[in-house]
Amino acid sequence: MTLSERMKSSKMSKVLGGLLLLLLILGGVAYYCYHRIVLSPNYNVAGVESIRFNIYPGDKWGDILAKLDKEVPSRYGEDLRRLISLKEYPPRYGSYLILPDMSTLSLYRAFIRGRETAIKLRFNSVRTPQDLYEVIGGQLMIGADGVRNAMTDSILLAQEGLSASTFTYSVVPNTYEVYWSISAEELVKRLSKEIRRFWDEERSKKAETIGLSPYDVSILASIVQEESAKVDEYDDIAGLYLNRLRINMPLQADPTVKYAVGDFSLRRILHEHLKTPSPYNTYLVTGLPPSPIRIPSIQAIDGVLNAAQHDYLYMCAKEDFSGYHNFAVSYNEHLMNARRYAKALNDRGIK
Repeated sequence: MTLSERMKSSKMSKVLGGLLLLLLILGGVAYYCYHRIVLSPNYNVAGVESIRFNIYPGDKWGDILAKLDKEVPSRYGEDLRRLISLKEYPPRYGSYLILPDMSTLSLYRAFIRGRETAIKLRFNSVRTPQDLYEVIGGQLMIGADGVRNAMTDSILLAQEGLSASTFTYSVVPNTYEVYWSISAEELVKRLSKEIRRFWDEERSKKAETIGLSPYDVSILASIVQEESAKVDEYDDIAGLYLNRLRINMPLQADPTVKYAVGDFSLRRILHEHLKTPSPYNTYLVTGLPPSPIRIPSIQAIDGVLNAAQHDYLYMCAKEDFSGYHNFAVSYNEHLMNARRYAKALNDRGIK
């Protein structure tokens, strides 16, 4: 090999060596980027629980990135920005769970593919429809106004075979798995489905046996629940009121007077309160009031459906302020119970 050929061969080797080195460097950089974006934990690193993250309609990537920086700890926050810059797919609104040690690519794919994670929609028995709208709306994207509009939409409810005047009070307080982004229409359909599921053949037959419709059961259950905080006496209270209904005796339920007056904080019902003109004042009106005085709990409804069979017609709060009641068959016995309770109130200066 001549000197010229050896020089050319040496240059070629250097060029090839340089190219190989460049390829190795680029490969290393590519693998580093791949490993960091695809494999490495980046968000909620070493977290114990998942972090709930909501994207609202109209949120742009800039809004989302700023919110992520505030709410979710990350190791390489800039990686998602780089990934977005390569191909900016629009994010989809919804509620997402950011798992512990979640990679950048997994998070990005969840956002652009709308891989929402369902929430546990929880609501208990509440006193007013507005309370219910706010409790449910506070957990959903549509908010309290959206919930109220949906649950009072007569056309929408008619499509489900329901009435706007009774629907809100018929909703069954429980825990339901739904998507945070559920629409108003979907929410009504889901709650309607749960009402039908709750009022299965067994409960419907029990209501028929005691001579009440499911809605009437809810009305009586609301009174029972307001009468006592003790679930274990719901069935006795329900049995008492059913006894009164059977003989066409006024219910004379103090909670309905509080409802008529508009003040549930009353600790003592006075004669002036009993004179309040209202279809809800069961001291003046015989039978059930027009609607429930609260959205009743499942326990209260089942307390009515499984009402105790006894001869009690009267009850009065116990003088020990335990929250339980003294029950009586005769009015004279009831008067003795009432005097003991009145004395206990006076002794404590409760007016």
